[in-house]
Amino acid sequence: MSLFPKVRYTTQLSRPHSPMHSGWHFFDGALKTYFIGSDGKGNFTSRQIFKANNPHTGAGRKSTATPPYHWHIYQTETFDVKSGVLCYDLDGTLGKLGAGETVTIPPGRYHTFWSDPSSGVDLDVHITVRGGPNAGFDEVFVHNFYGYLSSCTMQGLAPNLFQMLAFMDHADVVLVDFPLWTGRLANLVIGRWIGRGVGGMMLSMGV
Repeated sequence: MSLFPKVRYTTQLSRPHSPMHSGWHFFDGALKTYFIGSDGKGNFTSRQIFKANNPHTGAGRKSTATPPYHWHIYQTETFDVKSGVLCYDLDGTLGKLGAGETVTIPPGRYHTFWSDPSSGVDLDVHITVRGGPNAGFDEVFVHNFYGYLSSCTMQGLAPNLFQMLAFMDHADVVLVDFPLWTGRLANLVIGRWIGRGVGGMMLSMGV
């Protein structure tokens, strides 16, 4: 079995309203993302809609689309809930946000989020990322990361660690799973040197 398997990219671009409001659909439409805006300096906002009562987006923290527990090296991230209920884990403390509520997460803080399955309604949230010298965490990262994860899931494949860490490294995002703050080293060695340098892992799925 190859260490660097290639995954057939299946995510489709859809335009539910017009080309000005084009959105990306993942996990057969269970997750939809829309580009809201960017200042070209590493600050951007993405709208994300997580469908309720769906195993990929509406099963709580165990949902397929739930981001892994992670932290950002440079970026500050703000979640602004438009509808539904957002659950989050911030440094081990759990919280919830309803429509009209926000939370801002500074760099270096462990976090993840998911749609509250008990709400029974879709989660619609605007996520704004600010700061950092690297513009790698942008809309391209969002639809390529989710696109890769979605494509693996829909084809019954496990995501490749080298590919996932290549994405993370480029976006200055670090997984908490690695002990003693070795996540940054894992990004560099596994994601950049081995994954991209040896295995040819790409940062874009061609979309």
